[in-house]
Amino acid sequence: MGNNYDKVANYYDRIHHLFYGQSEINAQVELLGYIRPGDRLLILGGGTGWILEKIAAIFPAGLRITYIESSARMMELTKTRNRGLNKVEFVNSVVEAWKGEMEYDCVLTGLFFDNFKDAHAAAIVRQVTPCLKNGGYWLESDFYYPRRRGKLWQAILLYSMYFSARLICGVEAKRLPDMDRIFSQEGYGVLYATFHYQRFIRSVVYRKFSADRIYS
Repeated sequence: MGNNYDKVANYYDRIHHLFYGQSEINAQVELLGYIRPGDRLLILGGGTGWILEKIAAIFPAGLRITYIESSARMMELTKTRNRGLNKVEFVNSVVEAWKGEMEYDCVLTGLFFDNFKDAHAAAIVRQVTPCLKNGGYWLESDFYYPRRRGKLWQAILLYSMYFSARLICGVEAKRLPDMDRIFSQEGYGVLYATFHYQRFIRSVVYRKFSADRIYS
């Protein structure tokens, strides 16, 4: 099965920390400010689950979280994390096989969409969008490389990353999908964006168009 990280699960976080320090962690953690007490949160491709501990540090209880991860080994590591008293439903499956049965306030994806080609990424956004409340937030962080405007070192690093990921994990993508275009086509607007690691990692809050849920 492609896009599966079982082989690298035990040292995935250490490798990323070696290359990017705290940048990837910071990029996701800063988005947690858009979550509110009592929210229902959907996490796609959560990896080793460290994000659950970051969430529990802010919200020790009261959240209902659905956590989807296709790698069985990543899921094993995730279940050892401290998640406080938040209710977490673990789903060891590809997103495409998941059938949502509730409406969520926020969706969180960190270093997830870089695994997919544009059409595949668009299909996932299209599938999940009906499960997000009108006015809800899609909290997205990933690598960022604007075509024709990116730096040479970023292009080299991306090429190396994709070459290794395809070889070891069967990742389908060869370049980053255009998530701004995809989210725009599915009815989202950019509410907030910021950058990390010399603008190579980006945090974005996409809002599903509606006036139903406005925070001060």
